[in-house]
Amino acid sequence: MAKATTTIRQSLNYQPQQYDYFAANQVLFNRVNRVVAFYFEVIQAHEGILDLTNKETLTALEKLTHATEKNASPIMPLVSIALDIPAMFRSQCQSRDRKPPH
Repeated sequence: MAKATTTIRQSLNYQPQQYDYFAANQVLFNRVNRVVAFYFEVIQAHEGILDLTNKETLTALEKLTHATEKNASPIMPLVSIALDIPAMFRSQCQSRDRKPPH
């Protein structure tokens, strides 16, 4: 026999300074999602990347997406969705292990 469940409704009240924290957190979360989705699209377009080791994958994704002096015009530039993405942030979005930075 199925058991009945009870729904508890509770109103949450936040301090004024917490609204700023939540807004900043939402902006960061949205930025992370855009970058991860971008790299997902890159991997879908270049499925051979999945056959590489983790280190080779990171190198290949950087070459495909990040402009450098030697690679001025990457095939799928990350700057098309966001400017100034830090290297550690990029590598975490690309990593298969998804370990947080120390």
